[in-house]
Amino acid sequence: MKPFKQLFTILTASIIMTIVSSCSSVNAPKNSPVAKNGWIQVRGNKLMNEHGEQIQLRGVATHGLQWYGDFYKDGNAIKQAAVTWGVDVVRLSVYVYEGGYLDNKELNPADFDVMIESIIDSCIENGVYVILDWHIHHPGDPNFYLKDAKKFFAYYTQKYGEYPNLIWEIANEPNEFGKTYKDPKKRITWPEVKAYADEIIPLVRKEAPKSLVLMGTPDWSSFGIAKGKDVNIVINDPIKDHNTAYVFHFYAGGHKFPEKLDYIASKVPVFITEWAACSWDLGSPNDMESTEKWLEVINKHKISWTYWNYAPGTSSYSMFSSRETTDEALDPKGDNITETGKLVYKLLHDKE
Repeated sequence: MKPFKQLFTILTASIIMTIVSSCSSVNAPKNSPVAKNGWIQVRGNKLMNEHGEQIQLRGVATHGLQWYGDFYKDGNAIKQAAVTWGVDVVRLSVYVYEGGYLDNKELNPADFDVMIESIIDSCIENGVYVILDWHIHHPGDPNFYLKDAKKFFAYYTQKYGEYPNLIWEIANEPNEFGKTYKDPKKRITWPEVKAYADEIIPLVRKEAPKSLVLMGTPDWSSFGIAKGKDVNIVINDPIKDHNTAYVFHFYAGGHKFPEKLDYIASKVPVFITEWAACSWDLGSPNDMESTEKWLEVINKHKISWTYWNYAPGTSSYSMFSSRETTDEALDPKGDNITETGKLVYKLLHDKE
């Protein structure tokens, strides 16, 4: 009877795992990124899918909804990102200030919520991951609006915490600029950033215990490199959460330290939620020589990324020339696609 009991136990466990896996995908479309991978989990310095396989998500980031809400509002831009462009993940950038969620003179937070929920729902419908990005740029201290952040993430985790699609980027780019400080020498330190994370992550975990959380790092999410700091300040003082990765940003035309990312990614889990082949200067050209060096490191460690940005405009990093949202205008092989858009499409499909 022992062999029979053993077989029964194995079959029962297998059935349970199948049920759990099926439930965790929340009816994502067949063969979509979420259907194939389910919940994303941190294991050591890597991101894994729910089957225990290392995963590298590739996708695009929206621009601020206060400026480009009309481009995303009908849902087709997001649908085409998933269906035609083949992204795994969309980063939904919710600017906090700069005419954003908390200080827009014409739109209140509820108006932004309509746009945010529409984009999230479209991502869920199309089976792609969506990073809900609390986009702190000004002010650069995440603690400046701690109460607002708590309210924001409490609302959205209650609404979407059961979906494996959601990834929570709780602070985009901690930095010294903005409304908080009159002292130009003031810097946001990692202990201050970490204190914020210690407040927000438990709140996220209450409703989204299985979700991946992303935490920005000092000096525009450069692990302090942009201001000459030692990256080990972050690495040696990690956030104590089972499923948090660290945010890293770079602009290849201006940032020339891919070897630092190589070191960081060998120590801790990293997610690049913002990067571009140009520099942060709006008129700068794409620097493909530098980009290739960064991509070597990114692909070596299978670091997940979203490209800045999936929006129309005249800047070097804009992927579309006009704000049209017809299928033809969003076609990655069409006339409305910029050189950057063509580059991003190629990168999305250069998969091993």
